[in-house]
Amino acid sequence: MATFEQILCQFLTNRIVYFLIVFAFSIAVAIVLPIPIEVALVFALTAGSIALFTAALVAVALGKAVGAWLVFLLGVKVEGAMHKWAQRSRIFERILKALERFVRVTGVLGLFVLLSVPFMSDTAVLYLYALFNEEGKALDRRQFIVSNFLAGISRVALFFILALTIFPGLMGTVPC
Repeated sequence: MATFEQILCQFLTNRIVYFLIVFAFSIAVAIVLPIPIEVALVFALTAGSIALFTAALVAVALGKAVGAWLVFLLGVKVEGAMHKWAQRSRIFERILKALERFVRVTGVLGLFVLLSVPFMSDTAVLYLYALFNEEGKALDRRQFIVSNFLAGISRVALFFILALTIFPGLMGTVPC
């Protein structure tokens, strides 16, 4: 009879299953979970499998793109209410204008750079750029989604490069 660890290893070393888990987790991280996506990447790193690394890379990029699309839609819907609140308070109006200016000035490059930083909260950055994207003019939907997709690729690659540079003996330490 197989032990729990053996069943878990068989489950997680399956590229398709691992892809689906990381994909769903990436969407959840983009929308609601304030934790870094790197939590889901540790297994691929310690398993030492190029197939799992590739599955993780694609799953994170696609999951971040889907999550970004959903957050962008939410930002478009909420923006009108935020401007109504801003009319009631000068302080809130100033903060709103400052954040809209930040999103406009940093644009796609700022979004890409912030989302490419390992261990950065995707949720906070996505909502900042979605909610303060003045009438969808600073970033259109396509730019927002493509930037998230490319940042997912760069973030996973950067995480693996840094992890293997800092902890060279970590690769292949999980006996699956």
